[in-house]
Amino acid sequence: MSTTSEDYLKKVTELFSLYEKVKLCIIYAENFDPKDELYVAPVNQLRSSLDHFLKAAVHPDDMTYELNEAREHMDRAGYDAFEILASNLGKTIIEKLNVYPTDVITTNFPDYYQVIKPKLIEIRANLADIRKRKKNSTTGSDESFSSYFDQVLLLLEFNKNVDFNIPSLEEYHQKKLKEEAIKKEEGRRIRKKERIFNFFIVGIASAVISAIIVYFATTYFADKKEQIKTEIKGK
Repeated sequence: MSTTSEDYLKKVTELFSLYEKVKLCIIYAENFDPKDELYVAPVNQLRSSLDHFLKAAVHPDDMTYELNEAREHMDRAGYDAFEILASNLGKTIIEKLNVYPTDVITTNFPDYYQVIKPKLIEIRANLADIRKRKKNSTTGSDESFSSYFDQVLLLLEFNKNVDFNIPSLEEYHQKKLKEEAIKKEEGRRIRKKERIFNFFIVGIASAVISAIIVYFATTYFADKKEQIKTEIKGK
């Protein structure tokens, strides 16, 4: 094997780790896409990367340049896939937990507010920074995608953690709903008893007042009658 061939093989081997990470990120982005769509942008970047790998193989004088271009396209493919994955997984995680009240999550899954949500915000900020650098540079970022791959793994771990905690959240949520339903039913029964009690009290009070009125009215008219009789007799 010639020195040029050995040099080429060595440099390509050094890029293999990056390729593995980019490939996994593209696979994850597709697997976690809610619409099961195939994203063209990262695949096109890999195609361009392959083109430069082959050019480096047949143009030894330009090997360093071509392999640098190949690496740059792989980085872009990784960033594109990471952006898709972060967006999809971030939405998925939030949607999974949106069905539960804040107190349910705080009680049973405190890591979400203390660790996961702040980290999701940080990752979104990193994505915004990546977009900015890609937009302002004709060659993309000088920073390899490999340095961001840990965040890909972190997103996957967050999603796994959320799925693990869903059953306990659901169980506690249903328990809370039952307790609230029981409290509402008890409140309804208490209010019903209060209405019945008030009805009887009002009825009794009305009867007593009516009896008093009748008594005084009867007494008054009876006295008047006696008074009139006495006056007639006196005449």
